[in-house]
Amino acid sequence: MATSTPLTISDLAQTDQETSYSIGDIRRKYAYGSSRLSKLNIPQDPLFRILSEKRTDPTPDSIFKYTEERPFLWKRYAYVVAAKTWSGTGNAPVTGYTEADDLIIDHSLTPQTQGTYVAFQMGTDYMSSGNRQNIYGQSTNEITIGATGTLPTFFMENQIIRVSMKSATGDLVADDYFTFRIMDVQTSGQYAYVAGKIVHPLSASTNYYFCSWPAGVVLSSTYDLAHGHDVGATKTIMEAARSYVVGNAYQKGSGLPDTYETQPYYNRYGATMIQKQSLSMDNSTMATELKLVKNEYNRLWDEKTMLHKWDIGNEIYFSDLYIETGGPQHTEGICSWTLNYGNVFSLTTAKNQDNFLEDMSTLFDPRYNQINKCLFVVSTLYYNWLHKLAGYPLQNLTTGIIGSTATYYYYDFAKNGGRTLGGADIFAFSTLYGPMYVLKDPHLDGTQIKMLAVPLGQIKYRPLVGNGKNRDTTIYKGVQNIENTGTDATVDLIQTEFGVEPALPEAWAVWK
Repeated sequence: MATSTPLTISDLAQTDQETSYSIGDIRRKYAYGSSRLSKLNIPQDPLFRILSEKRTDPTPDSIFKYTEERPFLWKRYAYVVAAKTWSGTGNAPVTGYTEADDLIIDHSLTPQTQGTYVAFQMGTDYMSSGNRQNIYGQSTNEITIGATGTLPTFFMENQIIRVSMKSATGDLVADDYFTFRIMDVQTSGQYAYVAGKIVHPLSASTNYYFCSWPAGVVLSSTYDLAHGHDVGATKTIMEAARSYVVGNAYQKGSGLPDTYETQPYYNRYGATMIQKQSLSMDNSTMATELKLVKNEYNRLWDEKTMLHKWDIGNEIYFSDLYIETGGPQHTEGICSWTLNYGNVFSLTTAKNQDNFLEDMSTLFDPRYNQINKCLFVVSTLYYNWLHKLAGYPLQNLTTGIIGSTATYYYYDFAKNGGRTLGGADIFAFSTLYGPMYVLKDPHLDGTQIKMLAVPLGQIKYRPLVGNGKNRDTTIYKGVQNIENTGTDATVDLIQTEFGVEPALPEAWAVWK
């Protein structure tokens, strides 16, 4: 192992700028701990402070596994891929269908007539294992209808299914719907074939067009459309295209219903990484008292400690999960995690309040993401922007001067005071979707990342602790000295082995 080059008296050319003494040996404890480290200059690394105090969970393995769980409540949907008429007897057919997009329609169907029989080929765009779904704004990891692992497993006899319809091929929103009761279910490949009877007919026979797509269409590509809840908006299109189970109906004296199994769990893995800082000084220099700070070694060590803390804060954001062959391990940073897997929105200072709240609506739609509490970490520029967006009644409440005849608006995005979490200052804003807690972190300054939504319930800070060894932040004093190396110098080391564990990417968001 290479030996550090020790600092000497000639390296310590001080000027008359130092005005206070460092904390010296008060801080130099063998088991220092990340929580204690994070207390140093909290505004410098506020997220590290919060995680080390509130979300620390030691791991006994440098490569660790963890499990995500997604509920099934909102996953009982599929898309009508193809349709045909049915005789009302026998099994649901698995061939002879006409694709049911908005251009090709089997006009022999009679969903406008109660009691008629129909059959549908149904596919979906999420993985049954873990209930994993497409994520807003992600062009990678797309799940197409009918992809391996997407077989709808929840269809059963006597379920009632709602299907949305529209009156013209160019429509992007639903104009009508019908319901039918399933009388038989068959599966083939990654599709379910359901046949049944119309219960609630269409309101108008002209609403013949399905709000759906044919097999193989990448539905996540529609996530590139404008988001919101009007024509052309992603959430509107997606929800209109989905056919949901809305209940079931059984005749008198009937037996027990069928059942199905769900698999809400999905495993991921993470890794720890090792951060180090050292300081070396020859012993003559260590014994020399200087005029401004008597013990220069202690002052420099204080800087090394702060640098170590800053680097950990950087890795929490910007590391990328990677295990080099025969080399270092890298943990999963939350910026890389969110950019690769989470919701991606755009943001400029020209974005208005209404469009920003549409982003919030997309992120916190309970059919999509059941986690509704996030810490919003922002750069300095967009911390100021949020305050401007919420803070000027003259700009936001009227179209003119207060007291004029200008139109007044409801104020749905407003400052709501502040609080502290783990010693970090957090500002609260009132929104339609509950309090928005905002944390300014200088680590994001100078990057393309303007804001991160961090669900604190879905992240852990994981120092390595096991077999009697604590690899959390530790200071090793005298790892090299004259006794063990023969060199008339002292080297101290500060080291942390830690990992970051993020989960449920649909609960995370980045604005860039």
